Amino acid sequence: MDVSNSRVRGAGAIALGASALLNIVLLAVVCWPDSEPTDTPEVVADAAAVAEVDAVVAAPKVAAAPKPASDVQVTIASLKNSIPQTMSVAAEPYGDFVSATLSRLLVWDLDLRKDLRPGDKIETMWTLGTSDTVVIEAARYHAQKFDRTTTAYRFQATNDKYASYWSADGVEIPHRLRDSPLAEYEQITSLLRDRPTHHGMDFKVAVGTPVTSSADGVITRVNWNWSANGNCIEVQHNDGVLAKYLHLSESSVAAGAKVRAGEVIGLTGNTGRSTGPHLHYQLNKGTKVIDPIEYHGTDRRKLADTDRAAFDAVVAAANTRLDSAKALAAK
Repeated sequence: MDVSNSRVRGAGAIALGASALLNIVLLAVVCWPDSEPTDTPEVVADAAAVAEVDAVVAAPKVAAAPKPASDVQVTIASLKNSIPQTMSVAAEPYGDFVSATLSRLLVWDLDLRKDLRPGDKIETMWTLGTSDTVVIEAARYHAQKFDRTTTAYRFQATNDKYASYWSADGVEIPHRLRDSPLAEYEQITSLLRDRPTHHGMDFKVAVGTPVTSSADGVITRVNWNWSANGNCIEVQHNDGVLAKYLHLSESSVAAGAKVRAGEVIGLTGNTGRSTGPHLHYQLNKGTKVIDPIEYHGTDRRKLADTDRAAFDAVVAAANTRLDSAKALAAK
């Protein structure tokens, strides 16, 4: 059985240097960097918004590390100054991967700049995914500020194409955008506030997934600035908001056409300046960049009763493993 802080000795130097690049890293297993349209205005932000942007940054590219001897790893740690700093030691040589993935989960329930305290308890169970990325199977984070434990368990609900993360009581951790341009996607890998130069929301999704207009409107442009945006579509909503959909594999509309909310306008892809299949979704109104979360609002799903038995079994198995590692770490 794996115990706390399990890792491969001798490879720690590979990832330790990269952790210095992180301030507070969001939960992207892979966070795809974008190049925005050359005519995109700068974000208009007040001091509070700037503070939000500074609070979280995209995950850096980290040199690949050798695969651990055992598939499932368990890391138990107490927070030092930050999640990246803590995990760079506790989960070496995969600390940057683990901290990025964990932070992307926690950001939905905790302000990673204001709510974390030295001594907070971190418990993670994780495996290596494809391309040396980390997949967190279960996580528990006890925040002293609220005397509350945030839990997350990876589980694929019936009829869902992708697995997601759910709290112990069966509520989905990531929020779902209302009137989303995608009915299904693997995960949200970048939020508007992640980087001051990133003006949209990124959805990691397989190439060829239908993209729909998020509101009624008129197509104003198609495939401008190809080298950066690839196949792309711009829709002027009836309320004056301009929506941009980038990196598509194909577009199925032409400039001047009217579209209805929910109408398919193209397919997701990996075109333009993109390092992995995803959709970049951006909203502008005049010179201001609008947060899709604020514009659309979000919901959180709850697992169906028919999934609870299977999910509860996953939770029980993960908790048993985490509890065993926690007990060993306390000795």
